[in-house]
Amino acid sequence: MQQTIFLQFLSVLFIIQDGVLAKDPTPLIRYESGNEGILPNDQEYYKDDGVLVLNPTNNLQNENEAAITQYREYLDNSIWKILSDLPNTHKKKRRHALREVLEVLTGVSLSVSPLGESLGKIKGQQAELVSKLKHQEEWKFWAAAKVQKVGQSTEGLRTAEAVSITEEFNNRYVLRLRNCVGQFLWAQIQLNLDLKKSIDGLQMPTRQVIEATERCPSIKPKKCQKGARRATVDLQNAPQNLHSLWIESNQLEDIQKQSNQCLDKTLKENFEERTEIERQLEDIIKEYHESETPTGK
Repeated sequence: MQQTIFLQFLSVLFIIQDGVLAKDPTPLIRYESGNEGILPNDQEYYKDDGVLVLNPTNNLQNENEAAITQYREYLDNSIWKILSDLPNTHKKKRRHALREVLEVLTGVSLSVSPLGESLGKIKGQQAELVSKLKHQEEWKFWAAAKVQKVGQSTEGLRTAEAVSITEEFNNRYVLRLRNCVGQFLWAQIQLNLDLKKSIDGLQMPTRQVIEATERCPSIKPKKCQKGARRATVDLQNAPQNLHSLWIESNQLEDIQKQSNQCLDKTLKENFEERTEIERQLEDIIKEYHESETPTGK
């Protein structure tokens, strides 16, 4: 499954749109016969601000967030139930059994909580990535306007030259933008696959522990203690495993920050180089006018 999703995401160039992964299947500028430099009118190309939404990874992240929240509530409700039962549990072995279960469930709850918080931070910071990646759309309109100006100023004779210059410029910077987020996107996929596997794997062992404590009042204290200890075996390593995932999520946050810094640098350099591109386009117009001006005798 992991390899399948990885290959799926490598098959397209990605950007992020409204908290979900997206791809832009259109050329940077589409030139139609008789409409050089005019962006296409086909609404398919402009759904969601020019981006077709592709959402498997962020859907998975949203599902993980919901699963973590639900799992925590289940754990916390069970913990409070045990805490309320303890004062009325007088048999020593039963009390020990409940305390052992309480310790295990509390450890799992404390370990899973930071994961939900980290996912929330990652989602919140994605808005920055989205806003910066959306500059690709502005670049398209800028290029289209410049090409149209050259076309109108040169009677269409130098349009192809303007197209070549603006396409090369925009393609180069779009690739840089997408390279900025490539590592983050893969790390996001990896984390969410690991999270799903872990949270799914905790469901049955946790349910078995809870069921073991619920049976305690109706069975002998020794059997209660034995059943509770047997049930908690599969949860003993859960806190450490969840902590490892939390470290992985922190690493993803760091990668996300690096992606934002890379995007900032790319946008700044694009803005600075754009002046040179505009000068080249103005030179094309100037050269055309000079070539058309009759020379005096």
